[in-house]
Amino acid sequence: MNRPLGLILAMSVMLAGCMGGVEEDVFYGEDISPPVPVTDFILTDENGDYFSLSEYEGKVVVVTFLFTRCPDICPIVSANLDYLSDMLGDDYGTEVEILTITVDPWTDNSSVLHQYREQRGLHWPHLTGSVEDLEDIWLEFDVGLQTYDTDTDGDGVSDGFDTCLETPPGEEVDNNGCGLETQQQEDEDVTVKHHPLDYWVDHTTGTIILDKELRQRVWWGDTDWNVELAIEDIKFLMEEET
Repeated sequence: MNRPLGLILAMSVMLAGCMGGVEEDVFYGEDISPPVPVTDFILTDENGDYFSLSEYEGKVVVVTFLFTRCPDICPIVSANLDYLSDMLGDDYGTEVEILTITVDPWTDNSSVLHQYREQRGLHWPHLTGSVEDLEDIWLEFDVGLQTYDTDTDGDGVSDGFDTCLETPPGEEVDNNGCGLETQQQEDEDVTVKHHPLDYWVDHTTGTIILDKELRQRVWWGDTDWNVELAIEDIKFLMEEET
């Protein structure tokens, strides 16, 4: 039986529309689709010098957010990025750049970031700035951020840093909130706390890869990092025509 021409044409249009709406994942990390342009910003690096994101236009840029007092995932992220820079070889610094932006500007001034960077042998800019400037950047990169100052046992160490939440009242504690007299492990290297760790920063953890037009293209969860696969994503963006 012959089908009406109009019905055939309508079905063809519907199929074409369905096929055209399918977007295949091209990255090993999470695709950011459509790409999100990043507004140029100016922050201060670990040497106290101004840094503008536009300096890296034409390069693939890996951007991460952390804070120097973070005791767990942040040092791991820094180590992963250091390994990534080594694996990139000559492409690092020429075709690919790395940036770290603090989520704790109340503590992470340039000198603190300089110390963090030097202690770990890192090579890329670590950026800070005013809360007002950073808030716009956090929002643009969808960084969820919360600060709190809960101190259950009243020892001056925020619960986020405190691994001994039942310190005896009045006892001097170390940087982990553990009493120097009653809560130390044998042979532990004790560091006396000189400044109260009186607030904690909690933020969503992720590393974002920008393409050469400084658009957000790939998101890697910091607990899901695979350096070899992240490099494949970077190479894809390096080879992409602009």
